Amino acid sequence: MVVEHPTAGERDDVDEAVVDALAADRDLDDSARTSAPSAPSAPSAPSATSEEKAPRTSAGLWVSAIAATLALAALVGSLVYALRPNVGDGDRTAAVGSARTTLESLLSYSGASFDKHVDEVTPQLTSPFRDQFTKVAATDIKPMAVKNDATVQAKVYDAGVMDATGDGGEGTTVRVMAFVNQATTTKAQQAPAIDQNRVIATMRKVGDRWLVSELSAY
Repeated sequence: MVVEHPTAGERDDVDEAVVDALAADRDLDDSARTSAPSAPSAPSAPSATSEEKAPRTSAGLWVSAIAATLALAALVGSLVYALRPNVGDGDRTAAVGSARTTLESLLSYSGASFDKHVDEVTPQLTSPFRDQFTKVAATDIKPMAVKNDATVQAKVYDAGVMDATGDGGEGTTVRVMAFVNQATTTKAQQAPAIDQNRVIATMRKVGDRWLVSELSAY
């Protein structure tokens, strides 16, 4: 068999065809790489600084608002307390004067005229003490006073206001502390025996009068 070798011109044509094919192949590769979508980049992490600042700013505003509200409430409360009606000096003086007079009448008595004493002093009292006094007077004090023919003379030598509640109108109360001496004589003891008592009388305003509504002795 005879092998035919290509001529020089044919070899040149083959070489150019190979070169052109290789160049075309490179162009296709370049085009594919250029047109291929790039891989998606990882999402960037959100800025922690801006997100963290907002809650702190809101919290600060709430704290300031609450503090301002509390301060305003305290101011209003102070104004209301300062402007509220209270028991004036005139009412206090009247309550102490009535307490002096009533206590001296209430704690002074004799066995011979005890019923008259109760009738005279009861209008100076108000509930709940009025009912308590009439009961104790009848069951305890009168029998002893009559039996011993006792005479008791009371004298208030000092008195003052402890506290007061109300606006000076109906139902206002003033607590009065009084220091009372009681001189007692009996048929068995003619020389007066002196008892020193500390008495707290709660005076209640009823109309324009101050009446004893509660009494305690120490």
